[in-house]
Amino acid sequence: MPEGLTVLLIFIALVVVYTIAKVIGYMRQSERQWTEVDKSKLREWDDDDEDD
Repeated sequence: MPEGLTVLLIFIALVVVYTIAKVIGYMRQSERQWTEVDKSKLREWDDDDEDD
């Protein structure tokens, strides 16, 4: 296998691993923020209103 192809495949693998790690980190941050939110201020949202 050509050396350039090996370097490219390693780079692509690193980008994929980095992206997955960032997504998992953002998911954990979102879950943590959701548990900390004051849920008493939430209200039901109905997107099906056709009052316009």
